[in-house]
Amino acid sequence: MDVEFLRYQFSDGYTGVISKQRFKVGIRHVQILYMFVGAIVIGLVRGSIGVAVLALNDEDRRHDTYLEIHNWDKRIQGAVMSSFFFGYAVMLVPADLLLRKIGGKIVCTAIFVVNGALCVAMPTIVNKGGWVAASNAQLFMGMAHSCFSTVYETLIERWLPPNERNTYSHFIYGGIQLGIIIGLPISGLLSQTRLGWEFIYYALAMATLSMAVVIGTLTASSFEGHQAMGDGEKEFIRDAMTLYKKKKLIRPFRSILECKKFWAVTVAHSASNALFIFYLIFVPVFLETLNVSLKDATFYTMMSFLTMWLVYLTTSPTVEWVAGSEIVNYIMSTTCLRKIINTLGALGIIIGLSILPNLTQERTNVAVIVLIAILGLLGFQLTGFLSNYQDMTENYSGTLIMLSSTISGFVGAVIPFLFSFFLYTEPIHLSQWKAAFYILAAYYMGCNAVYVLFASNKRQPWDGNSGRKTGHYNHSYSYDSNHIQLEEFSHSKLIQEENGAMI
Repeated sequence: MDVEFLRYQFSDGYTGVISKQRFKVGIRHVQILYMFVGAIVIGLVRGSIGVAVLALNDEDRRHDTYLEIHNWDKRIQGAVMSSFFFGYAVMLVPADLLLRKIGGKIVCTAIFVVNGALCVAMPTIVNKGGWVAASNAQLFMGMAHSCFSTVYETLIERWLPPNERNTYSHFIYGGIQLGIIIGLPISGLLSQTRLGWEFIYYALAMATLSMAVVIGTLTASSFEGHQAMGDGEKEFIRDAMTLYKKKKLIRPFRSILECKKFWAVTVAHSASNALFIFYLIFVPVFLETLNVSLKDATFYTMMSFLTMWLVYLTTSPTVEWVAGSEIVNYIMSTTCLRKIINTLGALGIIIGLSILPNLTQERTNVAVIVLIAILGLLGFQLTGFLSNYQDMTENYSGTLIMLSSTISGFVGAVIPFLFSFFLYTEPIHLSQWKAAFYILAAYYMGCNAVYVLFASNKRQPWDGNSGRKTGHYNHSYSYDSNHIQLEEFSHSKLIQEENGAMI
């Protein structure tokens, strides 16, 4: 077996060497493709629920005898939409603790079945049970979504060799963002059909239930259990994992929660999540105030999310290259570089949020450009503070992301409920939009100040490595007496990232 020793940084306590063979494409890549499509479907649901709630209260179809339109005020709409995000936030930690060991094909299938069943029943739930029943359904839907990332991480770990996990995990989780981008304009188009908002839920039900059938019948919980995989590919993956050793670690939850540097990054994360959810829920409403139709408003919102995604994908590798450059490190520290990036992005976002409510209906094109630019700046800002999790710890970066995503998830869940108290009248007055945008801008400013003052990229004492570099070793040697710093041999550096939820 041809083994190439690579310095590889695994998250949450993984160490090992990578066995590299010539085997290329196989059944595992088909499994990855199914997982990518599943991530798109999950993104479709997330991107469509806000539009569906707006469509079921569409004033333009109030006299439509074929479709039942409800008269929920903005506070009720905010409560219904907040329920989904509260369910997502409250289940993140339990899902990580309970599903990491048992997660697999059955649990993944169950997630799609739950979402599909709730979507197909949602028109009946709304029409018969009202907004309280709808809130409960959204809560359970959000709880199912929070299990998705943990189950997918387990499947990636069971299916892929260590050196492939980083690349394909980015590919898979990118499907969620792609699903949101696709879901926004499609849900806007479906809202204009004869079935209106009900058709949105029926379409989501068809997508999720179809995905449940695909996952349940064509995939497996691990490569060993897939009947279509050949012995050669199984041996390739098995050999790659033979020298892959996992340290048994007890995650220091208390020390993490007592670390002010963790809270500094979490505060920045919460601000970005608040902006993300504000866009998902309220930007189509804001554009409707400027006499933009719901169909066009969802398209412009989609363009904003697409811009954010593209900016992040293009700038993230560049920023990491700059952070590792010797010239830049001679001028400033990595901590300073990340704070500069975060501050530039936050400053542009604050300016944009302050401009938007002062634009009139005659300046709709300017408003759309500013809206797109704000999320583009968010994509740039994400390249700053998100990397702090990897900087602070080598063993527990995934745990930090999970805890931070939980806290920022609760902050994001408050956004629809809180802002609905400012935007409660029909039609919404410009002064109400000013209050909402200025509050969000002020929160963003405060969070950036906390990050700049207290954030750091230094390795934390509770990480267990005391800031030293760790090499990776063959298990046949003693780690204490034969610790080899493989980085000295100029091998490529690969980084395994765990993605709990971005915004």
